[in-house]
Amino acid sequence: MSFATELQQDFENMLVLRASTGFANETYACTIPPFLQYCGSHYPDASYINEEMVNSWLNIKQYSVNSRAVFIAMLRKFTKFRRFLGKEDFFFDDEYSVNRIPYVPYTFQDEELVTLFNAIDSYVGTGTGKNFLPELVLPVYSRLLYCCGMRPQEPSSLLTDDVDLTTGDIYIRKSKRHKDRHIVLSEDMRQLCLKYDSLSGSRKWFFQRPDGKPYTRKWFYRAFSCVWKECFPGRKEQARPYDLRHAFASRNIIRWIESGKDVMAQLTYLSAYMGHSEITSTLYYVHLLPDNLRKAARIDWELLSAVYGEDGVLYED
Repeated sequence: MSFATELQQDFENMLVLRASTGFANETYACTIPPFLQYCGSHYPDASYINEEMVNSWLNIKQYSVNSRAVFIAMLRKFTKFRRFLGKEDFFFDDEYSVNRIPYVPYTFQDEELVTLFNAIDSYVGTGTGKNFLPELVLPVYSRLLYCCGMRPQEPSSLLTDDVDLTTGDIYIRKSKRHKDRHIVLSEDMRQLCLKYDSLSGSRKWFFQRPDGKPYTRKWFYRAFSCVWKECFPGRKEQARPYDLRHAFASRNIIRWIESGKDVMAQLTYLSAYMGHSEITSTLYYVHLLPDNLRKAARIDWELLSAVYGEDGVLYED
C-alpha cells in the first residue's frame, strides 16, 4: 500500500469514527485532504507524517492565524488517531499551538438589514433551468437564518418532506453533533415558504438545483458575500451568514427585555429552538446586547460572570 493510500484510508476511518460519535466532519473533509495529497506526492517513500512535511506545508500555504490554528488542531487529532493505530507520526507540542482570535459577530443596524434584504430580494443568480433559480432560493434561505435562527448549513439539508407548510413545522435532521430538532415558522415565514414552494414544483430537496442536488452552504456563503459587497462597497467590516443567526438570538433577547419578560426563563426555550447543546451557548448572546440593555433587570449577571467572566468568547454554535 502506498503512503498516499494509507493516509487516505486512515483519514476516512477517522471520519467514520467521528461520525459514529456524533461529530460533524465537514471542516475536516475540506481542510486535511490537501495536506495528505501533498504528503503522498512529495514524500511517496515515507511511512509516517513528520515535522518536515508539516513545516513545508505551512510555508506553502501561509495560513492566517485562525486558519493555521484550525489546520493544526485538526491535523493533531488525525496524527493522534494514527499514533493510536501504531503509526509513528510527528507529535505536535506547544510550539505548534496557535491561539485563535475570538470572532465577534457583526451587529446589524436596522437600516443595514433593510438595505441587505432589499439587495437579497433583487438578487439575480447564474443558475440555469426553468425552476429553482437562485433568485427564488436566496430570499427564503436567508430569512430562515435571520427569522428562524437556523445555521447556514441547515436549510441546504432540508427535504421537502421535512417542511410541513400546513402547520409551519420544520424538521431539522442531525445538524450539529447529529441532534435532530423541530422549529415552527411564524405565519409570515410560512406564507413566504408556501409561495416559494408553489413556484418550485415537485422536487426532493426543499432548496434544489436544476441538476437535482441541493443548494449548498458554500453557494450561500458566496452569494451572501457578493450581495454584501454590492450593498456596502469598500467597507472593511464583512458580515457573515452566521451573523444572521446571531442577530436572530440577540434581537429576540432585546424584545423580551423591552416587553418586561423574564429573560433567563425564556433563554431555555431559545436554546432548544436554536439547537444549542448547552445553555451556555445561548447565554453568550446577552453579551452582544447594546450597553444600555446589558444591565437590564431579570438577567442573572452573577451567573453570566461565572460562566464567561468579563469578556465572553464566542464559538460557532
